[in-house]
Amino acid sequence: MLEDLDKQSVDFKPNYDGTTEEPITLPSRFPYILCGNNNGIAVGLSSGLVSHNYTEVAEGIKYYIDHKDCSIADLMNFIKGPDFPTAGKILNGEDLLNIYSTGRGAIRMCAHYDITKNGQKTILTFHDLPYGVEIDNGIKAPLKKLIIEEGYETFENFDVIKAGPRNFDIVITLSKNADVKKCLDILFTKTRLADTIKVNQTLIVNGEPKLLNLKQLIEYWVNYRAEIIRRINNTDLIKVKHKLIINNGLQKCMSNIDRVIQIVRFDETPKATLMKEFELTDEQATAVLDIKLARLSKLEIKKLEDEHSDLTAQAQELQNIVDNLDVREQLIKKDLDTMKKIIGADERLTEIYYSRPNEAQTIDKPRVKEEYRVYENGVHYNIGVDTIEDNLVDVVFAYNQNDIMGYNAAGEMSPLCDLNCGLIGAFNKEGKKLIGITKNGNIKVSLTSDYKFTKMGERIMKIKDGDELVFAATANDDDYLILFNGDRNILKLAIKDLPVASKLTLGVKSGFTTIGGVAIGRDSDNLLFVSGDNKGKLTPIKDFSIDSRGNKGQLVAENTKWMRLFENGREYIYIIPNVGKGLILNRTKVSIKSRTAGGATLTTKKIRKII
Repeated sequence: MLEDLDKQSVDFKPNYDGTTEEPITLPSRFPYILCGNNNGIAVGLSSGLVSHNYTEVAEGIKYYIDHKDCSIADLMNFIKGPDFPTAGKILNGEDLLNIYSTGRGAIRMCAHYDITKNGQKTILTFHDLPYGVEIDNGIKAPLKKLIIEEGYETFENFDVIKAGPRNFDIVITLSKNADVKKCLDILFTKTRLADTIKVNQTLIVNGEPKLLNLKQLIEYWVNYRAEIIRRINNTDLIKVKHKLIINNGLQKCMSNIDRVIQIVRFDETPKATLMKEFELTDEQATAVLDIKLARLSKLEIKKLEDEHSDLTAQAQELQNIVDNLDVREQLIKKDLDTMKKIIGADERLTEIYYSRPNEAQTIDKPRVKEEYRVYENGVHYNIGVDTIEDNLVDVVFAYNQNDIMGYNAAGEMSPLCDLNCGLIGAFNKEGKKLIGITKNGNIKVSLTSDYKFTKMGERIMKIKDGDELVFAATANDDDYLILFNGDRNILKLAIKDLPVASKLTLGVKSGFTTIGGVAIGRDSDNLLFVSGDNKGKLTPIKDFSIDSRGNKGQLVAENTKWMRLFENGREYIYIIPNVGKGLILNRTKVSIKSRTAGGATLTTKKIRKII
């Protein structure tokens, strides 16, 4: 990572207090940007990079260098998918091509496990964990809660057993005649033996944030490393040329050794005399004066001639590296092979499992989620259109229109088509649970398996007179439901803790008597808040603690009027003013701030709606 830092390989800047300088980037022969896990958050942006197997990455980089026109699918013949130091199993391998093509997505993971019998009891042994999960908080604490507080008697005991110098096995004993499948479902839902890892390959490229796909990630690293190699060899070239200059000066003097000795011994200004008589530069004359007189001999002349030949060859080689990108890229390949020998055996730790075949996806045509703008009368999907209409109600990311359901205030949902009317929102039907929220604060959670999602006007939930549906979406147990009461209070509820009800029921009370905004997301997502005076900001969901139904919730900034989810990777904010055309703002215009902080002005027009 630090090798050749002293050869002007990277730029430096003053440190925080100006007492010294620090490198802006590191030279790094090792492709850490591809091999190391890294998460970060900045003003209006976040990044989530996942680790990969070095051997796979090295082979992928070498293939790219030799085949610049390769596809992402070609690169995935080498880089199969993320490889985490904690092993685990990726459950949605069929989504990796889409993730690598778009630079963002979610990876579902679970621990490897064995099922054994001990008499009439079943033993579940988990051998690893999803990356980033701590045993104490992610496994032990939830298991204790399951057994002690929630009374799951099927889990008799659990233990963590050391299984090597760095590995542990989590051993869970089930009661006699326990339903193993149901127990696994509970463990994967209630603990972090299964988890979701967000991928967001946003990096700073030439001073600007950019979302990169896999090929771009490799391309920018290769270009960066090639420039580092150029700078290193240019520094070496300058030193070699300096030695050549000195060597040339010494050889001039060796042509008349006796006169040089005479000047050095008896002249009052030997340096000036040497420069005049032998046509030397100041630097060459200084070098002559620094030589011991005993070295001035015919043998020394032979050494200087040999040294001159060596330096000339070095200079030519270095100049070739500095001038030739192809040569530098071959050096990158050589470095990768050298590091492979040092690393040695590098077997993949994380298994990739393909849970469903994807007929619509091919090697050359990966499926990519697109942004669909949903209006009151249906979906208007316009690539490249930079204007929006004033009846925009929602924005949904989906593979195609068939994955989207629209809904109205009466609590009815329908597949999107041109005949839709009166829509107030839309959602992607991918999740396992369907969530409905009413204006008066009722929460309804049902299983998506209870619905058809194919017929017009299918009811989401039962609604009382005087109430209406304000939000619907699908969710999974690792999501959070965020409720805003329209004033200053936010309620963050874990989806897994909400009771599941049958299809046509009223649901349960949230604790808020009125709802001003709803979002469903994960801790890695952001919430967009906009005040009555048009000031907007983004706040991470993780900044809010988990509440229970009936709580007062947590305060946000005064005069907050709108709240909605702003997913990782989304680029634009849509503003519908009271008068005039709709506005489209880039997310970089909005900063990430704490939940009680104010925002920055988005527009001078009076806002009617934020999407």
